[in-house]
Amino acid sequence: MKSSEDAKMDTSTLLTSHDDQKIRALLRQRSLFFWLELNKRKSNTIARLYENTVIKGKFEAVDANETSFRFENWESPVGTYDHVVIRGSDIEVLEFEFTK
Repeated sequence: MKSSEDAKMDTSTLLTSHDDQKIRALLRQRSLFFWLELNKRKSNTIARLYENTVIKGKFEAVDANETSFRFENWESPVGTYDHVVIRGSDIEVLEFEFTK
């Protein structure tokens, strides 16, 4: 039989786990809303890649794991491309232009 201390610990662990799930779900929802809004706006984007490469284009989409980003009208040092997909691990910073 469990002591009252053991029961309190189990309840505390359960609550913490439940709270963590709620927090993760809320953060995921906010992240999805952010990417959906960017998709609607077709924001001008500057991507700063490693090795000091700066590339400009319009944000189009991100994959479910937020590891690949799709852009259109991509201007890079080696030319302009209609559509590109860039790995998130290649991007150091993304800058989005928001207009009213």
